Amino acid sequence: MNDTLYDRLGGHDGIDKLCDRIVDLHLQNNVAGPRYQALDQEALDRARTKVKEFIGAGSGGPVEYTGRSMIETHTGMNVSAAEYVAVVDDIMQAMDEMEYPRPVCDEVLGIAYSLKGEIIHR
Repeated sequence: MNDTLYDRLGGHDGIDKLCDRIVDLHLQNNVAGPRYQALDQEALDRARTKVKEFIGAGSGGPVEYTGRSMIETHTGMNVSAAEYVAVVDDIMQAMDEMEYPRPVCDEVLGIAYSLKGEIIHR
């Protein structure tokens, strides 16, 4: 398999749809939702754009990530382990709903967990 994770996620359009669904799930999430619900529309749109850039660039796509590092973004937020797991669960739910193959979901899950130390309790 020579295609990138970006390709396996459906390229620009697939990642766009996936990220939109993930953010929608975050807004509905009882654990992590309050952080997202507190954002005004401009901040929520900016966060949505940065997530799309981050996943697009990080999955090997022709996308430039213009945001801050995970550590810079999450420092001062003191994200709990429960919030982190809730967000990862939303990602997996969105991927399941969009019927991504299990190996692609597992690859994204591995990437998400590799970032855990850069996000929680900062």
